[in-house]
Amino acid sequence: MNRLLLLSCCMIGCLLPCLAQKQLPSYTVLQQLIKKERPDTTEMRILRDAGYTYVMRPGTARADMDSAALYAGKVLTSSIKAGDKVWEGQGCLLYSNILREQQITAKGREYALKAKDIFEKYQQKAYLADTYIELANYYGVEASEDLDKRISYYKDAIKLYKEAGLKEKQAHTLYMLGDLYNVTYDFKLLTEALSQSVALYDEIKVEPGADVYSLLGTGYNRLGDFGNALKYSLLAVKVIESIKDTMDAHATVYNRLALLYYYMGEHDEALKYYQKAWPIALKFTDTTALRTISVNIAACYAAMKRPDKALSVMKEAERSYPPKDIGEKTWMSVFIAGCYMDLKQPAAALPYIRQARKNRDQLPDMLQASLDDLDARYYLENGDYTKSHQLGLNVIAIALKAKNLKLQSTAHIDLFRADSAMGNYKEALEHYRQYTIVKDSLFNIAKARQISTLQVQFETKQQQQSIELLTRTSQLQSAALDKARFVRNAIITGAGILAIMLAIMLALVYNRYHLKLRSNRQLEQKQDEINEKNQSLQHLITSQNKLLGEKEWLVKEIHHRVKNNLQIVMSLLNTQAAFLDDKDALNAIRESRYRMQAISLIHQKLYQSENMAIIDMSAYIKDLVEFLKDGFSGVNKIRFDLQIAPVNLDVSQSVPIGLILNEAITNAIKYAFTGNGIIMISLQETSPGQLSLIIADNGVGLPADDNNQPRKQSMGMMLMETLAEQLEGTLNIQSKDGVIVTVRFKYQEKQALAVPVEVEEEVL
Repeated sequence: MNRLLLLSCCMIGCLLPCLAQKQLPSYTVLQQLIKKERPDTTEMRILRDAGYTYVMRPGTARADMDSAALYAGKVLTSSIKAGDKVWEGQGCLLYSNILREQQITAKGREYALKAKDIFEKYQQKAYLADTYIELANYYGVEASEDLDKRISYYKDAIKLYKEAGLKEKQAHTLYMLGDLYNVTYDFKLLTEALSQSVALYDEIKVEPGADVYSLLGTGYNRLGDFGNALKYSLLAVKVIESIKDTMDAHATVYNRLALLYYYMGEHDEALKYYQKAWPIALKFTDTTALRTISVNIAACYAAMKRPDKALSVMKEAERSYPPKDIGEKTWMSVFIAGCYMDLKQPAAALPYIRQARKNRDQLPDMLQASLDDLDARYYLENGDYTKSHQLGLNVIAIALKAKNLKLQSTAHIDLFRADSAMGNYKEALEHYRQYTIVKDSLFNIAKARQISTLQVQFETKQQQQSIELLTRTSQLQSAALDKARFVRNAIITGAGILAIMLAIMLALVYNRYHLKLRSNRQLEQKQDEINEKNQSLQHLITSQNKLLGEKEWLVKEIHHRVKNNLQIVMSLLNTQAAFLDDKDALNAIRESRYRMQAISLIHQKLYQSENMAIIDMSAYIKDLVEFLKDGFSGVNKIRFDLQIAPVNLDVSQSVPIGLILNEAITNAIKYAFTGNGIIMISLQETSPGQLSLIIADNGVGLPADDNNQPRKQSMGMMLMETLAEQLEGTLNIQSKDGVIVTVRFKYQEKQALAVPVEVEEEVL
């Protein structure tokens, strides 16, 4: 499974990682750029990005590859005509991606090497690093020579990304390098690479991702550092559970954490995370993962001394997810036979032992040792102590060579039993002594794992323990106060005793008085401790409030900058319009400017408001109408009737509503009236949790087609339909005594609506 994850990550690589999220330009725009004689730099970038977008789509559909090749060809020919070598190199690099995806590796590598030569000559470090990543993709992970070549390219790319200051790409390439070290079982280098990757992500304030944390945890696990292994594995799970979505890679994250708990001896925790990994693997029909998880669950049950459950899981895996690899088949046979032996059913184990024996010579040493150990147990159960003894010696030899303490322990105890049965008591005693030594070593290892676990748990629960300490202190104080009350009541009650007991009572009062003084001193000490804790908590609260204030300032700054950026874009559109004579282009720029202003107003309201999460729709709609009135001539003949309830909506609903209002109002101003007219805008609650937005005019209505039906397929109307779907609402457009646009959608604000406010405004 790890190798499959590696291949998928490396195929994507860190070359233009954000292309998949970019919106593809329209077909018309791309066709115009293809026909253009000499595209400028911006247009070349659009063509290049479009090519990568097509080539990165899942699969290798002919249409996608043809489109990518078309744009790559345009980039390459245009750059050659212009004599621009850097863009020529980018075109070659794009061609390499396309050809590699189509398995045309020889020609694809030629293009990649040509790009490499160009970028080296012109010292383009970032592009050269991207090219190294692409060249690495031509080498697999099975042959050691290919792995070495791939690792070398990754190291060269990391160095160049560092020199170019591209820390995010450097961090991602370090992760891919660590994944290669996972394949080569070099876990020391794996942890070094992944630690650098995490540090770089932290430096640029970017979440590393579950795959990075999980692989780093795996490296520490294999090095025996269970504290760090648990820390990063839990971080990986936290990341995937925070996004509330499932991917096929998430099964691996859960499986790795479960394996860590298994190695630490916490089998209940391991089973919990195996059960989280199972439905994800089932959802994506990942039979390899399902088989792996089944075997791991069975191993957990076996370690918990529940061979019946382990056998049940293994039999189901054998039936539903049968392995195809000889090694996996043999290992599964050994495991099932071991379950039968633990259940004292050697006859049932024998067929599986025989099946495993057929492929013994093709197995790695450790699997041979496991098979010999199982065989030795079988002969021991059936009274053939000589064969059991011989096989046990084989197991000891392999286990000592591999330094496998668990297998040594099992072999020594089997040899002890065989020698005891044959009367070789001296040898039996020596094997038992060796068994106890190995068992003590295993105990010490388990103890070290528990200490590592406790250390992580202590660090994660330290704050909770502090709170619990304060609670216990408060309880002690309350108990001491109760005790003081009891003493006081005893003194008052004793005052009424007979005079004959007065002397005794006085002595008792004196004694109790001293006890009270001592209790009060203890209470004062406890109170001092509580005051110190309160000061610490107050310091933490002050720090938290400071951080919250900084967060609010940053959010306001973001909204302010977004609004300013939109204003800059609008200014650029105005500047562009000054150089255009085409009426359609000018209209398109004007409509784009209105749409941007509708969004800009929202961000302006957000950074000017105390509450940065919601928009006052009454004020927003009024400002939007004022802006649109200023943008058209002849609007003084139109009267606006605003009936807006005091509604507060979040940004996810405010933006679509603003754009719908922009489209409907501008259409009404431009097309509805030949003289005077009225535009009515209403936003009201029609039913609990439901809002209705209406934009109506008393103009000429929509033009009709040949069948006297209103035409509704303009770009503006299509945009309104899309925005209504984004609101999870409905759009209705009627052409009767004018045009009535009605949008009904769910209302997400939790507080109740106040009485609607009607504002009627007339332009004089």
